[in-house]
Amino acid sequence: MYLVHTTLVIATISTGLFTGLLLTMLFIFQPLLNQLSATEYAELMQRFLKVARRSPLNITLMLVSIFAPIPALFGFYLSSNWLAFGLVSIGIIIFFVGMFLVSRFFNEPLYDQILGWTATIPPADWQTSRQQWHVLNQVRVCASGTTFVLFLIIISVYTFQGN
Repeated sequence: MYLVHTTLVIATISTGLFTGLLLTMLFIFQPLLNQLSATEYAELMQRFLKVARRSPLNITLMLVSIFAPIPALFGFYLSSNWLAFGLVSIGIIIFFVGMFLVSRFFNEPLYDQILGWTATIPPADWQTSRQQWHVLNQVRVCASGTTFVLFLIIISVYTFQGN
């Protein structure tokens, strides 16, 4: 059961870090973006996306958060701990759908759109893209945060049971 606990701790730390990163985007970076003109927004986002989009940190946190809890899932299944199995399953699904699929099928196309803008002449509806990015980050922080809390609860219960 050491592997179960260790991988669950790793997944919890990873989802917690990802949640913190997204909260920083929502509560520090987004208010800054809201103050920019269309040209300033386009220039900043294009610079930001070129770096952040392929950041090793983002990729690592995404992959670790998806794959680290899988050994714990199997361990809980083998030990017939159905509550923990169900909670880990729900956490994995929420993270996969809310983080991975939202990022892949909604954020990435939006990033392509923003990177395709002429920064000096952004489209007339640039504020719609800014708002869409904000809403997508809210969805992702909810998914990552929910998964983090679920994993934290499982670790707490699992630790207090003495397993």
